[in-house]
Amino acid sequence: MTARLEFFFDYVSPSSWLAYELAAKTARETGAELVYRPVFLGGIMQATGNRPPGMVPAKGVYMAHDYTRIATHLGIPFHMNPAFPFNSRSALRATIGLGDGTPEQAAFRTACFTAAWGEAEPKNLGEPDVMTDIARRCGLDPEHIAELAAADENKAKLRANTDKAIARGMFGAPTFFVGDEMFFGHDRLDYAARALTA
Repeated sequence: MTARLEFFFDYVSPSSWLAYELAAKTARETGAELVYRPVFLGGIMQATGNRPPGMVPAKGVYMAHDYTRIATHLGIPFHMNPAFPFNSRSALRATIGLGDGTPEQAAFRTACFTAAWGEAEPKNLGEPDVMTDIARRCGLDPEHIAELAAADENKAKLRANTDKAIARGMFGAPTFFVGDEMFFGHDRLDYAARALTA
């Protein structure tokens, strides 16, 4: 039976961007199935009483510098998004609507993360024009993406993903699960890899 690495993420989380390529690399190296689980991080923070790092001013200044340092170490682009914390729910719902494991979802997911954190001029994913541009970059119909983002079914799936994540102990993003074992943060993927190969 193939081991499974579940990746719970929200596009608003810069740490999820730092983990994005690392998670794929971990899955390739361990032969695990990588399963993406979009969640609404704001709902998770509220439900668990967690607070964003920026709520502590000194920590916010440090984290902005640290993200850049980590990205440089990993060899990925990173630019702090001036719209942070932007509203990512439409992008998350559209991601869910494109279907798990589809090439369309993979392309859209990568484009959303890149637009939010990997470009020299990061974009606000909460703006409809940005979603239109991302859809076109992926060769997708912008109207279809807007319909997926507004669909009640995808709203319900995002809520369900979020509620299940909270029930499993998630308090921030990115969070990974190998079976019932939880790993929080991009810097815990080495431990997740050990669990996958145990």
